[in-house]
Amino acid sequence: MVDHIHNTVVVPSERLLPAFVQQYTHLFSHEWNLSRGRKGVLFKHRYMSSAKLGNKQVKTTINYNCNNPVERKMVQAAEDYRWNFLRYAKEEFPFSVPYKLADKSAKFRNILKEIKCIYDGGGYLKYRYLKRWKAKLNPIEIQQLTDYAIHLWNVVDYEEAVSYYGDYETMLHSFHDNTGSDYDIKEDRNNYSDAVYKDCSRILIGDAYVKNLFEIPLLPLSRKKYLAELLHYRTTARPRQIEKYLHLQCGR
Repeated sequence: MVDHIHNTVVVPSERLLPAFVQQYTHLFSHEWNLSRGRKGVLFKHRYMSSAKLGNKQVKTTINYNCNNPVERKMVQAAEDYRWNFLRYAKEEFPFSVPYKLADKSAKFRNILKEIKCIYDGGGYLKYRYLKRWKAKLNPIEIQQLTDYAIHLWNVVDYEEAVSYYGDYETMLHSFHDNTGSDYDIKEDRNNYSDAVYKDCSRILIGDAYVKNLFEIPLLPLSRKKYLAELLHYRTTARPRQIEKYLHLQCGR
C-alpha cells in the first residue's frame, strides 16, 4: 500500500516472524533512505501480527489483504492493483503491453539481461538501478520491465492461496463479494481514499513545487508546512494523510 505493508505468510513457528520482518524492513529502509539522501527511521510503528488458524480465518486474511486497495478506493477490483500480484498468477503482461523480445531494442534486451543476472546471482533491485534504467526507457518499456521483474522475484504461492477457495475464479469472486465490514482483522479503518496521494503528487509536480517526489523527505520543515496548507485547500486529503505524504511526522 501507499503508506503501509500487508503480508500473509506461512511460518513453521511464530518465533521466526520477527526476524523475517526485521530483515525485509531493514533492507527496504536502507535502500529507500539511500535513494533519497536521508537517514533515520522509516517505519514509525512496530509491526503487528496475528496467527490465523483454520480455513475461515486464513480466507478472511487473504480477502482482507487483497481487498485493501479496494477499501482505500485506489482500484475498483482487487486484481486491478498491481502490488497484490493477483493477476501475475495468470498473465505474463498484466499491466503492460505484450511484446516479443526479438522485436525490442538492443537497449531494452540488455536491461532485461542485467535484471536476470541480478536475479540469478541472488541479488535484488536497488533504487539506483531502477533510476538508471528508467532514464533509458520510454513509459511503455518501463511498465514492461516492471512486469518482467515482478515475475522473476514473485514468491506468492498461488496454489496454496487458491486451495482455500477451490479455484482462481472463485477466489476472485470471494474478494468481490466481501466488504470491509466482513473482516475480523482489527486495524484503524476509515473511509478515506488513498487516491488523494495521486492528487497531491499531481499538484506538487504539475505546478513545479518540486521537481520530483524524491525531494519531499528532504524539504525544510517550514517548506513542508507551507505545502501542507496548500494541499489542505487544494485536495480532499485528510490532515493525517498530508502529514504522512510530506513526512511531517519526521520533523516533530
